[in-house]
Amino acid sequence: MGNDQAGSRYQREEEHARKTAASWIGHPEVRSAVEAVAPAAGEVVSLLQRHLVDQINIMRFCWRVCGIGARYTDGTEEPNPFDPDGAESWPLTDEEWTAAGYIAAFFHQRIVVPVATDLAEKGVDIDPGWAGDQAVIAVLLLLTSAEYDIPWDGNARELANQIQPPGVSAISRDGREISARDGRTEEMVRNVDAIRKLIRSENGGRDLRAPYAGNATRTTARPTRIRREVIAEIYADHPDLTVAQLVSGYDSSERRVGGRLRITLTRRFKEAGLDAPEKPSQSTLYADFAALNIPTGSGR
Repeated sequence: MGNDQAGSRYQREEEHARKTAASWIGHPEVRSAVEAVAPAAGEVVSLLQRHLVDQINIMRFCWRVCGIGARYTDGTEEPNPFDPDGAESWPLTDEEWTAAGYIAAFFHQRIVVPVATDLAEKGVDIDPGWAGDQAVIAVLLLLTSAEYDIPWDGNARELANQIQPPGVSAISRDGREISARDGRTEEMVRNVDAIRKLIRSENGGRDLRAPYAGNATRTTARPTRIRREVIAEIYADHPDLTVAQLVSGYDSSERRVGGRLRITLTRRFKEAGLDAPEKPSQSTLYADFAALNIPTGSGR
């Protein structure tokens, strides 16, 4: 997958995230719950408050607390504030290091998850078990606690854009696994799997073909096999056989090769318990010729 194509895949995933968040973030119950719990959320993280200096650091904290590490179009991830070797890690004191794990766990399990669960029970279209939705709630709680001016009364899509929600899917670092928010569309599924394959290829993934029937080669479908057997028989009697002859004479009598194909196929399909065959297309017949090593000749 080229860089442009990969970039468009990631951008599409970001669009899915914003659209999904906008579907529930503007619900009145969300604002009510967030404003009610925000003071308690601020107290829980008070020891780390000096590091939560802006929306970016609040987002990084909340995403890590909820178990999210975002991957961008160039393959990089959002910095982890708790990574001591990271270029943008927080300079924590010994006291902060000791307390950070407890603070993060308490904030997530005792504050964020209950709010998400309560919203779902009140009819908000949120997935309370999905880390991405939890992270959005967490960010809203700490932004409100820090007295940020959240545009609750504005357009839900604009609010979602400002919050920068994580995706509706998450991919493991090695590209082997995907976890997902409930309610994804088929297009979302296809898009993120294409991203997963790209990440997997960058982490040593091999293009292995799935085995079939006990590691044997996948067998040709029965109707195709019968059709090719008949064509091979006709070719044995007519070495100059072409696709054009089969197509043009298909509805004729058995005296023409096309008619012979139709009549013989109908009989063989009936004997095999199959429905009556449809007239094969030119592309199908060319594939049959290729599989049987029959020259296409002037009928190509």
